[in-house]
Amino acid sequence: MTKPIITTALLCSLLSMPLLTQPQTDNPEALVAEARSLVKSFGGSLKQALQAAIKEGGLTNGIGVCKTAAPEIARNNSSGGWTISRTSLKVRNPENTPTDWQEIQLLAMDKQPVRNGKPVEVWQVSEASGQPAFQYMSAIPTQKLCLGCHGKSIAPDVKAKLAELYPEDKATGFSEGDLRGAFVVTRQVPVN
Repeated sequence: MTKPIITTALLCSLLSMPLLTQPQTDNPEALVAEARSLVKSFGGSLKQALQAAIKEGGLTNGIGVCKTAAPEIARNNSSGGWTISRTSLKVRNPENTPTDWQEIQLLAMDKQPVRNGKPVEVWQVSEASGQPAFQYMSAIPTQKLCLGCHGKSIAPDVKAKLAELYPEDKATGFSEGDLRGAFVVTRQVPVN
């Protein structure tokens, strides 16, 4: 009598194993909602820090604050398995160079960074590295505030500061409304 119970228990256990290794993606909208919240917090904090720095010491001060504050703000908004960063087709900081998947998304976003009044966003769950990972991107359209450092006509003192802090800078020549880059949010997806 115990043999059929053990066999049934073993069979049920084996049949449930694939379910145990599936990523918890039953509700991708919950992941997207969390990613949006992180982008809103990070983008708002970064914009506030830049505006305060520019008000205090002009664009050259803003560049310095952006170089030091942006990574710190990103770290402060990255927790609980979530990581937030930025990337672009034309990076200022080479550490923000896009992955292959991100570059494909940026090329698509570049055609229309804003849709229905909102920045374009994309996401996926990938198991390319062996561990399921959620990736989310939200377009960063170039705003008027960005043009002093990222536009087509940059003041000589700003150019000099950019050359000093970012010798490999490629992030200029933008017009208002152009795709400046994207916020990137990633998270390892827990398995059941």
